[in-house]
Amino acid sequence: ENLPIVDEFSLVKFNGRETLVQEVVNECQLMPLGSDKKMVVLEDCYFLQPSKAKEKIEKDQNYDVLENYLKRPNESSDLVLTVTNKAFNTKSSIGKILKQGANIYELTDIDKFAWPEYVRRYFAKHNVTIDNKAVDELVKRSQNDAGRFVSEAQKLLLAQNHITYDLVVALVSRPLEEDAFALSNALMKGRMEEAISIFRDLKTFSEEPVMLISLLARHFRLYLKVLYLSKQGLSLSEITKQLGIHEYRVKLALESQRHFNEARLLNILDQLYMLDFQIKSGQVDRFYGFELFLLNFKP
Repeated sequence: ENLPIVDEFSLVKFNGRETLVQEVVNECQLMPLGSDKKMVVLEDCYFLQPSKAKEKIEKDQNYDVLENYLKRPNESSDLVLTVTNKAFNTKSSIGKILKQGANIYELTDIDKFAWPEYVRRYFAKHNVTIDNKAVDELVKRSQNDAGRFVSEAQKLLLAQNHITYDLVVALVSRPLEEDAFALSNALMKGRMEEAISIFRDLKTFSEEPVMLISLLARHFRLYLKVLYLSKQGLSLSEITKQLGIHEYRVKLALESQRHFNEARLLNILDQLYMLDFQIKSGQVDRFYGFELFLLNFKP
């Protein structure tokens, strides 16, 4: 909340197992660009755990630099140190400094039922109102990911003082997995115009076709598994339980059996693997190649 705008200049993240503390301190000492404050986050600080893990960078760490900085921090930078373990070593010199002068929080995942109220309170703190339907859609598109939510909420805060469902749909991208499912569903049902429309929408969000190919292949492999288990005599509920997925997806896969047999599904997977190879080897433009695959798809 100390950051008026969250971007690559105001929020800088480091991996604690890969980055020396002196590099992090150096970043903290640099003045922020485009704003009065910035946040520097050092994630997974192994050196704060009760039993310090042996990391390759340990021999090059200069903890004195970090200790000195913590005693006299740069007021324009907020340094956040995260530990995956619930406890951290308060007996170490760094731990003692943090215990005396830092704000220490224990963070837990937000319960899925608490998300709507969390979203409302977040916008209320910024003096922005939001429709109930917009709340539900934003929660859905954020996938219970706090970092993703904050990033998307920043876009909405810059747009207007009242957030509507239509605004969320326009500005907040859907999870790629969900779009890939919608794309495969459109293909299986022969709705080619819808499939092309979904892909072109994704293109505007700069989604990479190679990632879509991977997700589509995953969905078609799922259809193969459902087809196999159905032939083994398993019921809808038994298949759902064994695969650990939503019943609706199993239903769609079972319905597809009328048009897609095992040989057809294997052929689709072969086409996807070949397209993936052609794109990665530079034989075909990634966007042109993927759209051509959709246009030539025969339900």
